[in-house]
Amino acid sequence: MSKNLLVELLVEELPPKSLKQLGNSFAELLTASLKAQDLVSKDAQVTAYASPRRLAVHITHVAAQAADKAVAQKLMPATVGLDAQGQATPPLLKKLASLGADASVVPQLKRVMEGKTETLFWDSTVKGTPLTDGLQKALEEAIG
Repeated sequence: MSKNLLVELLVEELPPKSLKQLGNSFAELLTASLKAQDLVSKDAQVTAYASPRRLAVHITHVAAQAADKAVAQKLMPATVGLDAQGQATPPLLKKLASLGADASVVPQLKRVMEGKTETLFWDSTVKGTPLTDGLQKALEEAIG
C-alpha cells in the first residue's frame, strides 16, 4: 500500500533568484535517495515547492516500508571458513554472528568458484527499510 508524502523544510532566508533551483535540487536528491531504498515506486510524481523560508517536496506512491530482499552474502574463502572435516572455523562463526546468524546455517552455505578460489556465500533475506529510517537518511543526504 502506498500513500503520498509531503516533506517541508523550514530554512533561513533563501536568495529569491535561487529558489527554483534549490527547490528542484532538494526534491531530486530526496526522491533519488528514497527510490534507491525502494520506498518510492518508479511511477511516482514529484512536485517541488520553494519559498524564501521553506523548501518542500510532495511525492506520490510512497511505501511505509520497503519490500524484503533476498541477498547473497559473500563470507570468505572456503579454506578459511571450513576445516578439513567441513566444520565451521571460529572466523566463519564470528562472521555469521556479525550478520545475525549462527552455526545452524553452515549446511546452507553455498560454495562458489571465484577465479581459483572457492568462496562461501550465504543466501539470506534482508528486512526492508521503514519509511522513518529511510526518510531520515534521505534528508541527511539532501541537506548535506
